[in-house]
Formats: sequence, C-alpha cells, structure tokens
Amino acid sequence: MQRSEILVLGSLLAWGIVSVLRVGRRRRGLPPGPRTVPLFGNALLLADGKDLHLKLTDLARSYGDIFSLEIMTMTMIVLSSPTAIKEVVDKHGWAASSRPGNYIAEICGSGGDVDLVFAADSPRLQNIRRVVARFFSPQNSLRYVPAETAESTVLLNDLITQPAAFSDSIRRYTHSLAKIMAYGQRAPSFHSEEVQEFYTTLDQLLHALGFGTYPPFDLIPALKWIPPPFAPWRAVGVQIKSVRNAIHTRMYEGVRRRQAAGDVESTECFIGKVLQSKIPEGDEEAYSRCSHTGLALLDAGSDTSAAFLLSLVLVLATYPECQERARAEIDAVVDGMRLPVSEDFPKLPYLNALIKEVMRFRPQFPIGIPHLMTGNAVYKEYHVPKDSMVVLNTYALFHDPEIFEEPEVFNPDRFLKSEHGTRPAVDNTDFRDNFLFGGGRRICPGQWVAQSTMHLTSMRLIWALKFGAATDPSTGQPLSRELDFYASEGAVVMPKPFNCVIEPRSQEHRDAVVQELVDANFFLSRYEGN
Repeated sequence: MQRSEILVLGSLLAWGIVSVLRVGRRRRGLPPGPRTVPLFGNALLLADGKDLHLKLTDLARSYGDIFSLEIMTMTMIVLSSPTAIKEVVDKHGWAASSRPGNYIAEICGSGGDVDLVFAADSPRLQNIRRVVARFFSPQNSLRYVPAETAESTVLLNDLITQPAAFSDSIRRYTHSLAKIMAYGQRAPSFHSEEVQEFYTTLDQLLHALGFGTYPPFDLIPALKWIPPPFAPWRAVGVQIKSVRNAIHTRMYEGVRRRQAAGDVESTECFIGKVLQSKIPEGDEEAYSRCSHTGLALLDAGSDTSAAFLLSLVLVLATYPECQERARAEIDAVVDGMRLPVSEDFPKLPYLNALIKEVMRFRPQFPIGIPHLMTGNAVYKEYHVPKDSMVVLNTYALFHDPEIFEEPEVFNPDRFLKSEHGTRPAVDNTDFRDNFLFGGGRRICPGQWVAQSTMHLTSMRLIWALKFGAATDPSTGQPLSRELDFYASEGAVVMPKPFNCVIEPRSQEHRDAVVQELVDANFFLSRYEGN
C-alpha cells in the first residue's frame, strides 16, 4: 500500500473515531445540563425508564427552567417554567408543533400520519386537528352535558352498590363517556367483552410505548432491521394493531349501520360527523385515516379522566377535612335533595380550588408528549435547535418551591389566595390553567369536555358519598395519610391500586340517586343497541 493511500485511510479512520466520540456531546450554545459521556451522552441517567418526571425535576433544580440532555444522537430540551413553555412552545407555534419519531407507535398504531398523539406535523394532520377542535369547542362541548349528567348518576349508583369495585366503576364511566362522544354508543358494563378487550389492549400499548421497554429505535435506526426471530416487538406490534383495528372497525361500522337506519345519535358523534364530511366518494383511505381519530379520542378520554378521578378519590379519603369543607360548600348551594348540576359549579370556589390542587399536586401528565422543533428558537440566550425534542416538565413547574409555597403539601387554599395558587410575589403573567393539556398547537382539543367532566363528577361524588381511609385489619386503625403514586407506563400518572371506604352520606342521599337513576337510564338507552 502506498504512503498516500495509508494517509487517506488513516485520515478517514481518525475522522470516523472523532465523529463517533462526538456522539452524545453537548453542542456549544445549548442550555446547560449534566456532564455527558461519549456515545451515550446522558442516556444512562434515564436508562431504567422509571419516574422520568421526578428525575427531570431534580435536574431542573440544578440547572434551571431550561436545560438540555444529550440522548445519544438526540438533543432533549426540558422546559420547567411557565415562561420557558410560553417562549419556546406557545410563541413558536408551527415550529414547535411536530412530534419526534416513534417507531413503536408506528408499528402498534393505526392512525398513521393523522395520529393525533404521535404523528409528525403535516397539512393533513392540521386538517384533522381543526375538525377535532371544532367538534370539542367550548360551545359544542355543551351538547354532552346531558350524557355526562346521566352517566355520572350511574357512576354514583355503582359506587353505592359496589363500593369495593370503585376503580372498575370509574374506568367504565370515563370509557362510556368517551365512547358516546366518539362513536355514539355507551359501555353499560366494565366486565363486557368489548370493554375488557379495549382496556387490555390499551394497557399493552402503553407498556410497549413505555420508555425503556424496547430498544431505542429512533436513536439507532439500524435496530429496526433486526431479523424477526430476534425482534419480539414486531409480533407485539402486529397483535396490538390487529386488535385495535378490529375494535375500531367494529364500532365504525356500527355507526354507519345505525346512521343508515336513521339513528339520530349516530349523526352527532365524532365518527358520525366524519361520515357526513365532504370526503371524496370512494376515497376509503381518507375515511379510514380520519375515522381512526375516533380511537385516539377513546384512548384519551378513557385513560386520563380516570386518572384524575382516582386521584380525587384517594385525596378525599386521605384528607377528610378537605372533603368536609367542599361538601359544606356544595350543601350551601344545592337546595334539598337534588343532585348538583353543571350550573352549580361556578358558585363553588373551594371545590374549584380542590380540583386545581389535585391536578397540581399529582398532575396526570407530568411531562406530557414531547414536541419536535422544526425550526430554531432562542430562550435566555440559549439555542433551542431544529430537530431537538422539547419536553414540558409540568411536574417541576407545579413543585417549584420558588413558585408554590410548600409544594409537597396538599393545600387547596393556595388557589383561593391566588388565581394560580402561587406565592404572593410571583409574576403570574405567563401562567395559564391548562398546562396539563399541553402547549402550542398540539394542546389537547378535548380540554373543555375534560374540565366539564371533572367539575360535574367531583361535585356529585362529594355531594352523594363519603370517602374514608381503609383500616388496618390487624389494628382497626386508619391507614397512613401517605399518598402513594406511580408513573404508569406511558405518559399518564395514576395512583397505585388502593383501598378506601365509600358509602352514601345518608339514606336520603341514596334515595335521591336511585330516583334520578330511572331518568338517567332512560336517557342513556339511546346510546345502546347495535
């Protein structure tokens, strides 16, 4: 080999080594962050995939409201204050409206490039988001208050007659409401084959999407080509996608069938609106892509609303003094033995504060779904580059001791002293009430319905029922007031399974629920049948 060839090969080898060693290094101009190691960057800090929101919150305490992590070939920018979120995500709209690639979501999902949650931004997805936003606008959301009212009555009766199964009853309730809105049908029983199939597959999907469950395909694309015998995730993805497609197709065809038969409710649900939209005749792919949004709405409505209500029940059982104060406020507004209605909520400031504190104390979306920058941004003179992943660390925001006094203490009164519950001297200019629903152009379009459901259901639970801590069988004493939560697989945080005592406040309250149940069942019958 000639000397010139040796020099060329040596140069190429040196360039390759340097390039590899640069993987994982923090580039100049990026926000600060922990020390990196070659190749991996900061990936080893998050390797076990557990309690990411707590780890990111600890890092925010050290590096501030904007910091960066190098995850092999990906730069992650973590935002932990209202101002950081506003300046980077809210103000940069389109440039912060995409999503990072998610190979597992692709092989498990069915929405393709119009997946409301995981799809990258595109003109087609923007059109779908506009359709969904109109469907769930504040005004249109009022259409579903009667269904929320009726289903919440069924929930109260279920909790009175089967208090030990409160978790199943809550999940049935939220799933049924979401199904009415998406497909025009309800779910009368949690133990039906359809509901069990849905939740089983949803749990499998959330497990597959969990950080660390499978190799980092989006960071090392070559891993996608591992042969099938050594790639169990492919079979898992095919199975999940097959079952979820079958679930959607069954419900979608049901809407078409009922609509053809003249059923009114099938024209008012989301899929009904899709079928009435002006999609070119014969374009089945367009119908399929748009209609699969119904399944995404069902996922979100079933899971996140249940997470909030389970958190609320745990808080009510753990803090009886808060429960009693909210109940006294409701009793002062609600006359006699009538159940609360949506119009009562604006007159209940303490209950509103209690709900806000539940969401602050244990936010259901502590870090949400990451955004992908398709343009550059600057915040505090730090560079937020194109193609970086941006995480909204709402848990750190809500637990920042400089913003909230004693953030680890559950205290609804903070929201009576300040609109956003902050310390008196804190500048609230960049605060908003919907951080849990995301930011920018990817903010959750169903936030108005979700808030309506939280408000109505919370009122009715506290009015009709008493929640108490479970007792230790060996001592007969109430269990400790410790609130034990876990980061579920996926983006949603829920309480660990727990026991509590649930009973009607009085025979009169029980009778009021039973009396209203007759009308509720009659109203809901329109959402039953094939």
